[in-house]
Amino acid sequence: MTSVPKPLKFLRPHLQTLKDTFAKMKKPEENKKLLADIISLLAMTDAPVENVMPESLKYRLLGSDEDIGTWGHEYVRNLASEIGTEFHRRQEEAGTDSMQVDNEDLMGLINVIVPFHMKHNAEPEAVDLLIEVERLDILADHVTTANHARTCLYLFSCSSYLPEPEDAEVLKVAHAIFMKVEKYTEAMRVACRLGVQETMEQTFNAADDKLVKRQMCYMLARHGHPLKLDEGPCEVTDGDELEELQQIMSNSNLSANYLTLARDLDVMEAKLPEDIYKTHLIEGRAPSGAAVDSARANLASTFVNAFVNAGFGQDKLLTTSEGAEGGEGDAGAGSNVSWIFKNKDHGKMSAAASLGSILLWDVDDGLPRVDNYLYSMEQQVVAGGLLAVGLINVNVRNDCDPAYGLLYESVNKEDSSVRIGAIMGLGLAYAGCQKEEVQELLVPIITDESVPMDVVAFAALSLGLVFVGTCHEECVQAIVQALMLRPEKDLEHPFTKFLCLGLGLLFLQRQAEVEATLEVAKTLCPRVSEFLQVTLEVCAYAGSGNVLKVQAMLARCGAHPDLDGDETAEGEEPAAGESGEGESKEWLPPPPPIPPQK
Repeated sequence: MTSVPKPLKFLRPHLQTLKDTFAKMKKPEENKKLLADIISLLAMTDAPVENVMPESLKYRLLGSDEDIGTWGHEYVRNLASEIGTEFHRRQEEAGTDSMQVDNEDLMGLINVIVPFHMKHNAEPEAVDLLIEVERLDILADHVTTANHARTCLYLFSCSSYLPEPEDAEVLKVAHAIFMKVEKYTEAMRVACRLGVQETMEQTFNAADDKLVKRQMCYMLARHGHPLKLDEGPCEVTDGDELEELQQIMSNSNLSANYLTLARDLDVMEAKLPEDIYKTHLIEGRAPSGAAVDSARANLASTFVNAFVNAGFGQDKLLTTSEGAEGGEGDAGAGSNVSWIFKNKDHGKMSAAASLGSILLWDVDDGLPRVDNYLYSMEQQVVAGGLLAVGLINVNVRNDCDPAYGLLYESVNKEDSSVRIGAIMGLGLAYAGCQKEEVQELLVPIITDESVPMDVVAFAALSLGLVFVGTCHEECVQAIVQALMLRPEKDLEHPFTKFLCLGLGLLFLQRQAEVEATLEVAKTLCPRVSEFLQVTLEVCAYAGSGNVLKVQAMLARCGAHPDLDGDETAEGEEPAAGESGEGESKEWLPPPPPIPPQK
């Protein structure tokens, strides 16, 4: 109370007298307005009355046009809160005609409060007020280079908790602010999050600095949104600059840049799986005799080796003996084929495919080293080689399109393993590219009821990867048709879940657009219906922060399904081990022996 001016402190008990005096005053008008200012300040402590304009706001609107900030920050915050309350009250009273509500008096006060907040480091309060009154579009007019960073940071935070389409509107305001202050790389980051091609093109064209354009090309390549620079709205006329930007946009230098970073960090030396396991540090785990090959241990080592040496182009299991160890033409150039044949069945496929992880992004040198695997007599090795081709081409755009040329013929081979390797290779190589040739190749496989279920499942998953988040109509129809027309015996196959996941990926982060497909999912076979519904909802609302969906998922986690065997028919006595005194006590330890009595 020490910060409250003494005259106002002692006037609080006389608030009603001041209101009565105000009602009786007629002239002079200026004195009446000044009295309204004082009453507005004193009314801050009044409890709000339902369905009535808050008193502090009411008298502020009747008061003078003096600087609102002279009454202090707390007074301004209170007015902002009451404006939001009054705005919603008017909207509710208007009902269906809410668009016709006259809020000009409130907007006049908002146009005073928002600049005050923006000048006094209260950007979040200005944003909250404009979101409440649905006028966030005027925020950019009050943003400067000094406060744009804090404002946009708060807008990003808000967008994660707003429903659709309000979240996109908030991001559009953030984009407009970045464009106003000429922060084009940050604006491109927002444009990539919005995923609107026109917004990306507008941002790219706004930048004049060549270095900024290069940075934006790296960002677009990373997010999988390449622009056409040789034609269209983003056309670049300078030949040398065009070639350089296209090379960045296609990720052709991704492998070289990654290896340069690895050399700078001095982490180029290849690692063995044993370096990760560190079994020599565990007492009693050291091998006592000669090491014995185990298919399961070798498979584990294959995966560890693939991940720990991903992108480095070399390792100590597959690329050590530069073609020295061959055998029957199966060895890939610069690869150690003996490790592949230390695995069994699908382990061979994993070992061959792991070479693609080691040679990640290195299209020029990687494809020749994998090529010989494609002509192996072992079908599992061929399948692994096809998968390796897809891994090498992940997120790399090439005019020659080598991945499609090497993979498309194998999609219709007889052996299921080879088909799956080629299909997943296409899915990985063109993930997020929306390549129509892949859709034309895979949709007939999904709709053909004679194709094995495992091949259909991986084809659906690949389509989900290639057209992720696009709601591609033909792909959605093909997968739904497969789930509807396949016999129930096929839907019992474990790989059926990949069909559901592929369909979910098509709706990734699309939120309300999944509702029509969700309704279709409810009509499917009960064996897959519930799993498909959960998958669609999880994918559609991934990263949205939707509280209602989170609560629904938690409710599912807490639900305990009733098992048929747990219910006892009426009139029957519960069997021993089910309930009552005969309840099974198998979980209890055996009783200790009774010592003999002396």
